[in-house]
Amino acid sequence: MHAAQKEALEEHFGVKDWHGRSESGRRVIKEFQFEGSELKGWKLIKVKHAEQEGAKVIRSMWSHGDNTSEVLSVDVFVCGSVKAAHEAVLEALGNMQSGAIERKKEKSTPGDVAFGLANTLIVFARGNVTVLVRNAGPTIAPVGTIARDLDGQIQRRLESEK
Repeated sequence: MHAAQKEALEEHFGVKDWHGRSESGRRVIKEFQFEGSELKGWKLIKVKHAEQEGAKVIRSMWSHGDNTSEVLSVDVFVCGSVKAAHEAVLEALGNMQSGAIERKKEKSTPGDVAFGLANTLIVFARGNVTVLVRNAGPTIAPVGTIARDLDGQIQRRLESEK
């Protein structure tokens, strides 16, 4: 990402209010896997592991049971630190083509920081983990519940790292 683009994103998304801060302190998750049972009612179609800018990336596709028109893409970035996870959030936001994406601040919002577009896409960070959940099929599936479930799993993992 170019410096000017990053600066514009930081300004637009109020980075000074959230960057580098986490309720999880310094605890980190070192590994993350999808086994197929993480999303209730959803079936893991495929999963791919990669490295991206120092983060371990797990890219997965899920269908709502046998319904192939409801498909979600879930990307998990396991970063080296909270700051790196927040940089991954900024990178994800920089790759999105909508000016309607906004910070989510409701009590039920997942993560230490989250951004979304209605209930069709959400990117959030909890500790050193960034998660991007978005629709990938012709039928729109609400992403909020999925994101909150994943956030709960991440929180439990971080708590066990004490």
